[in-house]
Amino acid sequence: PEFCTDNGAMIAYAGMVRFKAGVTADLGVTVRPRWPLAELPAA
Repeated sequence: PEFCTDNGAMIAYAGMVRFKAGVTADLGVTVRPRWPLAELPAA
């Protein structure tokens, strides 16, 4: 709860928890800046 007021702190905390748990992810992603929301696939 103490990290819920700052988005950066929440992301950093989640990353720390995942790192300590040994969770890794493939960082090979394609970045598309300014992607129009109308072109995003529906979830």
